[in-house]
Amino acid sequence: MEVNLGETQIVELQATYSQEQIQGMAVGKRVDAFGQMTKLLSRPRPEDITIDTVQKQYEPFWHIAATSHYIYERKHAYRVEVTEPEVQALIIQDKEYPVAQANRSRAIDLDTLERCEETLRRDLTMDAQSGEEVDFRRYLTSPQTVLPDIATLQQSGAIVVMPQVRSSFVVRHVIPMLMKTFHADKVVEETINVETITLCFRPTYAVEYNWAAKARHQVLVFDALSGNAKAVAGELKKQVAKVLDNDMLFDIGADAIGTIIPGANVAIKLGRFAARKAINP
Repeated sequence: MEVNLGETQIVELQATYSQEQIQGMAVGKRVDAFGQMTKLLSRPRPEDITIDTVQKQYEPFWHIAATSHYIYERKHAYRVEVTEPEVQALIIQDKEYPVAQANRSRAIDLDTLERCEETLRRDLTMDAQSGEEVDFRRYLTSPQTVLPDIATLQQSGAIVVMPQVRSSFVVRHVIPMLMKTFHADKVVEETINVETITLCFRPTYAVEYNWAAKARHQVLVFDALSGNAKAVAGELKKQVAKVLDNDMLFDIGADAIGTIIPGANVAIKLGRFAARKAINP
């Protein structure tokens, strides 16, 4: 088994909605922010609820695209029926195959060597916090900016949610999906190509509402790509003092692959981060 690890990168997905547009949406959801039951029972007035804070955040997810390719050969005997009673043998490429009677049918047994080829593909996204496979692929059509590191995102003052899941976890998740069990007398090629491993950051805006008369606060998070909003529990996120460096995030290598496929021949196509590390150890 040969495993090829390809390009690694960090990208920022460019927002569809500006902060001003998000603030406009947030004003329209002042009453809805506290839930439908509160809206029906307490009947708050929009002017009773203020917006205390609008906080830009970047939330991470992983995108990985990979394929596996198998070429193998196997012996197989085909039984070819012969319907005409006068035929006693078939000659195929100068080799004679006598017709044999089996029950009520007449046939020849033809020994062959099958050449088989199969390709599997997986293209998935994963929440970089929980490690759960979540479909974020709708975001991948958004314009992207390739970043040198996560710290670049913090320079604007935005809150950057730190990934809890690293690339090795993502690769260990996808490789078993690409492995296939098959019968073969000879394996010609058995390859897994992890084409891209991308850490994507999507922009969101957390809006904190204050209902002073009831001493209640509520946070809605607006997706700056789709415009959708959802309520979240707890307070606004705080900036993480220490940022994970690229080597810690993109920690996949031959040792990690060996735990999944013992004895695998791992060929690493150096991506930007790995190449930079190799040049400047």
